[in-house]
Amino acid sequence: MFRNRFFGFIVLGLLIAVFIVSFGGKEKGGAAKGTVRFYKGPFGPNEVELQNEAIVKFNKEYPDIKVIFETFDWPTQEAQITAALAGGTHDMIYIPEGMYPKFNYEGGPLEDLSTYVNDPNWQEERNNVLYWDAATAPDGYLGGVPNVWIPESHFVANLNMLKEAGVPDDWYTSMDKVRDAAIKMTKDGKYGFAFRTGGLAQFSQHDWYGYVLRSGANYLTDDFKGCGLNKPELVQTFQWLVDMQNKYKVTPKFGEYTWDGLRGLFQAGKIGIMHDEPPIVGVLRSNPPDFEFKFFPIPGNVKDVLITFRGFYCIPKTSKNKEVAWEAVKFWVRPEIEVNYLNLTAGLYPALKDTHGIEVFPDDPVLHDGMNLAKYAEGPQKHPQMVEFQNLVQPLFDEMMQGKITPRQLIDEACKQINAKLKK
Repeated sequence: MFRNRFFGFIVLGLLIAVFIVSFGGKEKGGAAKGTVRFYKGPFGPNEVELQNEAIVKFNKEYPDIKVIFETFDWPTQEAQITAALAGGTHDMIYIPEGMYPKFNYEGGPLEDLSTYVNDPNWQEERNNVLYWDAATAPDGYLGGVPNVWIPESHFVANLNMLKEAGVPDDWYTSMDKVRDAAIKMTKDGKYGFAFRTGGLAQFSQHDWYGYVLRSGANYLTDDFKGCGLNKPELVQTFQWLVDMQNKYKVTPKFGEYTWDGLRGLFQAGKIGIMHDEPPIVGVLRSNPPDFEFKFFPIPGNVKDVLITFRGFYCIPKTSKNKEVAWEAVKFWVRPEIEVNYLNLTAGLYPALKDTHGIEVFPDDPVLHDGMNLAKYAEGPQKHPQMVEFQNLVQPLFDEMMQGKITPRQLIDEACKQINAKLKK
């Protein structure tokens, strides 16, 4: 009897030990060991400082995982991310949606995260993350975990200029009304309207691609079998842009100002309606203008949408530290990390349903109000050659805006090149 009871105690003790190791260890970060090399573009001048603060918090739970943070440059992100994925130099990489389709597909360079994401112990956290549809490729491949969203091109308007020019409050509800408002405000060395020009280096693509989407067009047809730009509505939209610059002359001359230069003009009260992104608020707050400003959606002739990028934390297939990298990914999408970090940057929004009571941009009404732009969100086309198509359209757009080719010629030439490059 004693022997059986003693054996029973041993079995019970072993079961308790297994339970503690299996469940208790995970809550404390487990005994994971290794190094995570984290690669990301900066959201502001304090990026490294903010990430180092997050790393300190991470190490309180995971003392045996070393995180090394490095930044890539936004203008050269394609080359730098491509090299990092191929070379195995990093274990956790932030990839914006503007680049994500290039890498996220079956057979691509990103690790399939579906097994990690479907872990039963992570379902509560998973269900709090938004935009899983944006993270999933048409072939069902999941190479990233969403963590932020940002409209890459929307209107920011000088409310004082609008009022002084007698512009109606519904000026942003149609393209014709936007044109009329811009004409009214263009006088005395001031421009009523502005958008980014000067090529990919100035992120001009974010503005013109938004107009492509609002015209019901895209690089490819929905079935990916051919060029999707050949829409009469896109011809009309591009002609509208050309006329705004060259006929009505409500914008600065093509290429006359960099993106920073346009922001400087707006800050000086010399642009009424400008295309930009939420981080412009950080620029304006650094030297507050003497006028009120606000974000607005951009109307289209087919649909009212804004080109919006989500951001994704990805693990390269070349990483030798995938398990510890996954622990870092889970930590960095916690509301306590994600929201507090974003509140100290210049204007990106958390991809979360519940922020755990942490208010988003509580001290900035313009940025806080910008969250309402989420209802207009439309991402880029999910095709691995999307970036390639974007890059070939950009110089054609520049030629069109300079009057060298017509909108019809742009579309015809772009479709010719896209169809030739399309991998069947």
